[in-house]
Amino acid sequence: MKDLSGKTAFITGGASGIGLSMARAFGAAGMNVMLADINEEDLAAAVTELNERQVKAAGVRCDVAERQSVERAAKETVDRFGKVHVVCNNAGVGAGGPIDAVKPGDWDWTIAVNLMGVVYGMEAFLPHIRAHGEGGHYVNTASMAGMISVPGMEPYTAS
Repeated sequence: MKDLSGKTAFITGGASGIGLSMARAFGAAGMNVMLADINEEDLAAAVTELNERQVKAAGVRCDVAERQSVERAAKETVDRFGKVHVVCNNAGVGAGGPIDAVKPGDWDWTIAVNLMGVVYGMEAFLPHIRAHGEGGHYVNTASMAGMISVPGMEPYTAS
């Protein structure tokens, strides 16, 4: 895809950090942007900022750890912008501590967001991308922690 103008990007973890930076870059290239985030206050502020930059942007509350939440966000994105061309599975969390002290809930949460959130994003958007026939791209944000283990961050490194 060479011309991004008028195309649509969906970005999880889009209300801050890398996600918001992607949104700014895609918006500057003329793309519509749907930000997805679990934090509604930050989400509203990010959408306002993008709109002030003349970016066609909207936001949807989305918990990537829940398949139905991602499916609902995909539908809302297509309802709003018609098509999706770029899906950025960017949301991520970190938990850790001494290996014998990491709580099971920290493992569950980290794996649900960092691994399953990507799976749900791929699944939820693939039918929409295939349906319009224009092709599309996935951007799955990862960490060097997947290559180099940091002591005390086992759930994050594993995810």
